[in-house]
Amino acid sequence: MAEEQEVIYGQGIPKVIEPRLPLFQDQVDDIKYKAQLLARETKLSSGVLATVSMGFAIGFVLAVLLMIGPFFVFQGGL
Repeated sequence: MAEEQEVIYGQGIPKVIEPRLPLFQDQVDDIKYKAQLLARETKLSSGVLATVSMGFAIGFVLAVLLMIGPFFVFQGGL
């Protein structure tokens, strides 16, 4: 068995413990993935909100034309 050494403070050069890089790399990759998902969702919602008024107007006009159109076709006008 290894002998237990007494720790003497203030003497000698402290040893640097090597960090566990795979653990940190996994966390960094996870954060990058979540950031990309958030950015993608934000871009999508911004695009949808920018075109919602034009889409509503086009849909309303098409709905009115589909409701009134048959009267013009079958009866010759209102």
